[in-house]
Amino acid sequence: MKNRLFSNKINDIPLNLKFLMIYLLCILIPIIGINVFFYQQNSDNIRIREQENLRKSMDRAAAELHSMIDESVAVSHSIEGDDSLNEVLDKTYDSPVSSYESYDSVLRNKLKRYMPVYPNILEIRIYTYNHTIQTGNNYYVINTPEEKSPWLGPLLSQPGHAFRVIAYSEASGTTGPAKKISVISDMDQGFSIVKPQYRKFLRIDLNVDKIYDILSRESDSLQLELVNEQNQVVAESGGRGKSVYDADMSDWAKGDVFVSKLGTVSYVQGWKLVGRANNDRITTLLDEARRSILWLAVISTLIPSLLIFVMLRSYHYRIKKLARHMDRVRNERFDQVTLPEGKDEIGGLINTYNMMTRKINTLINDVYKLEIHQKSLEVERVRMEMNMLQSQMNPHFLFNTLNALLVVATKNGYKDVTEIIKSLSLLLRRLLRRADDLVPLKEELQFTLMYLQIEKFRFGDRFDYVVDIDPLANDVRVPIMSIQPLAENACKHGLQAIKGGGAVRIEARMSERGLTVSVADNGIGMEQEALDRIQQAVRSEHAMEGHVGLRNVYRRLELFYHESVQFRMMNGPEGGLTVSYQIPLHQLENNQTKPGTAS
Repeated sequence: MKNRLFSNKINDIPLNLKFLMIYLLCILIPIIGINVFFYQQNSDNIRIREQENLRKSMDRAAAELHSMIDESVAVSHSIEGDDSLNEVLDKTYDSPVSSYESYDSVLRNKLKRYMPVYPNILEIRIYTYNHTIQTGNNYYVINTPEEKSPWLGPLLSQPGHAFRVIAYSEASGTTGPAKKISVISDMDQGFSIVKPQYRKFLRIDLNVDKIYDILSRESDSLQLELVNEQNQVVAESGGRGKSVYDADMSDWAKGDVFVSKLGTVSYVQGWKLVGRANNDRITTLLDEARRSILWLAVISTLIPSLLIFVMLRSYHYRIKKLARHMDRVRNERFDQVTLPEGKDEIGGLINTYNMMTRKINTLINDVYKLEIHQKSLEVERVRMEMNMLQSQMNPHFLFNTLNALLVVATKNGYKDVTEIIKSLSLLLRRLLRRADDLVPLKEELQFTLMYLQIEKFRFGDRFDYVVDIDPLANDVRVPIMSIQPLAENACKHGLQAIKGGGAVRIEARMSERGLTVSVADNGIGMEQEALDRIQQAVRSEHAMEGHVGLRNVYRRLELFYHESVQFRMMNGPEGGLTVSYQIPLHQLENNQTKPGTAS
């Protein structure tokens, strides 16, 4: 019951609203939802991917920095383990000359040989408290100012550390860059059995430019800072020449700041690599993703919308037009749907509707209206017969009177009167026949000639007539009284308005198209407007005043030949009026074997 109620409610929704609901609920909203979800997922994936790439970049930079430091530590171990070097440095010299001799023989190339092999090392120096050694060429004697230097002071204040990584700035005037990052080692920590005579320190200066290059390698997406154990920024990408300064740790907990330890060994413990993500890059990537998804949403929405609009418009337009035509059926208007039907279900429905309306029209025209028309013709024929009967009054009295006149005219020798009385008698006898008989054309012409002879007797030299008949048409059967009323109409309406010289011409011709009969006069003719009005009245169902003979001829022809007969009225080129009709050949052949019956 609920399903049926829901189905009825769906059926009550207008077609336009149904299409709109289908489009919104099944196309537009799902596409927008999918694109929004896809954008959120894509944005999250971009952030995760960028963070992963940034973290990999940081790990790569940290590994390279740690490798530089480990490389320097390895060199420190190698130098500290050189017994000949330690022996020369712990020896007390009695004069500068003996010190130079030891330098030339042992110390000169001990430290310089590492420089070409390790490009990440800028300089190697040894500092000692042995004052008998001469300062210079990588070997220096520690004095009071040196003890307070930023690289040696922390090592002296915190003994016990074999290696330390220290960043500092040297006073101006020194060779090399002002900022230094050095690996410092206490060379005495390596000897446990024999205590050295003089305390010595090894300082390996790292190539700061190399460090800047490592930090600046990912500057497009990541700003890197190298932070020491005291949370001071000792180097940063794009920050060449800057002094050591305190790091801003307030934003280290944010999602766009990454902190990575440089290592776990003691000499880099506390050192960190801080990466600050370039939000402009992530924003640019998100904007590109947003534009791409927006275009995808527009395309995925616009193209289906256009296709759906075109298809639904075809469907809706044809359904609406079919519905309008079906509403007209209620008013008995069976118009055809004039549009391309198509081969789909709607096209089949339109085709079926058109076939139905054609059949209905055919049924109405061929059965209903035809029956009414035939009944009208029957009534018209009965009315004509009644009129003829009423006009005859007493045919026997008329015949007797005409015979008496004929006897008197013959005795007195009135030949013209005798012929006229004979013709009039034959005319009256002819009028007693049924109006729906078919007679040969020559018989109908003989009857018409009798009438014309009477008119000739009446008007004398003021009237004449010509009959031109095709011999092939003599035996063709035509409806009785289909020529004489036309001749009477010509004499009555066409010739009475002129003075003398009146003429009537009757022609009958056979052709491939059928029988053509015409009656022409040389009268004054008619105006075209009046002529059109008479032709319309002749074909009308309503009675007309005047020209009854024309209407009776057309009705008699229509009774036998239906609408296939062609009935025309036209003015002649030199004046006068011509009335003609043409009976198709096939209609003549059908009626030749059925005398006295309607086709």
